[in-house]
Amino acid sequence: MKLLWTTPFALLAACGQPAPGNDTVVADNATTTATTENGTTVAIDEPDAAPTETPVTAPPTPAAIPSPPPETVSEAPFTDDSAQGAANVVQTYFALIEAGKYRQAWALWRDGGKGSGMSAPAFAQSFAKYAEYHAEVGAPGRIDAGAGQRYVTVPVKTYGTLKTGKPFAMDGDVTLHRTGDIDGATAEQKSWRINTSDLKPRPADAASGDGRPANAVARYACEDGSRFVARFDNRAGTVTLNRGGKPFATLTQQRAASGIWYRGDGFELRGKGNAATLTGPGGKSRACTA
Repeated sequence: MKLLWTTPFALLAACGQPAPGNDTVVADNATTTATTENGTTVAIDEPDAAPTETPVTAPPTPAAIPSPPPETVSEAPFTDDSAQGAANVVQTYFALIEAGKYRQAWALWRDGGKGSGMSAPAFAQSFAKYAEYHAEVGAPGRIDAGAGQRYVTVPVKTYGTLKTGKPFAMDGDVTLHRTGDIDGATAEQKSWRINTSDLKPRPADAASGDGRPANAVARYACEDGSRFVARFDNRAGTVTLNRGGKPFATLTQQRAASGIWYRGDGFELRGKGNAATLTGPGGKSRACTA
């Protein structure tokens, strides 16, 4: 079969009039047709265009992906009443302890140092066992405001060496408090001061009569998404429950066959190992893990 190939531009130049007696190719979108000498029209597929190669960029190797820097206290400007101002008080507190200026550090507790639960000399004596004492202060949390009061929690890691040569490392939260701008509040009351601390020094670290630590802290996360901190005083036989740095119940130890059992202020705390159940007023219980 004899075919005459003619480009579309040539057809336009000829005003659309095919030469008589010749085979003619007519372009129609993506398909080309051809007319044979006996008048039969056949379709001829155009060859596929060669695929365009897209360069593939290899993903970065894990070593090339920078790790996010640890969240630390910002060095940006801040006001004294901000959360960053509270973190600055914590930084100052531990810097004073590291420098051996214990009385000045003690004065950063609420009530002029009395909030530490110790006298200034006893506070200083509580650090006598350390040869080196250092701290890393993390970024503060959000300010919890209510009824004219302000609270903020700052995470801290302490480390160093005991005078025995043994290294130590501890971590916990320091919660600060101040009064808001209300009538009658003094400048001292409106300043951030340490309210509670998981790293609170004690006059004596002696164990209770049954061999347990005199004091212990546990942080619980519950199945309903709530969290609370339990501060156990094994000498007094009590546990204080805190949320957002504020105590909301104090429970008294009960006799339990095993594990722990505390009850008071409408709450009950039972547990064994890292698991615990907190029951609140109204009988609602939630399972929690330390």
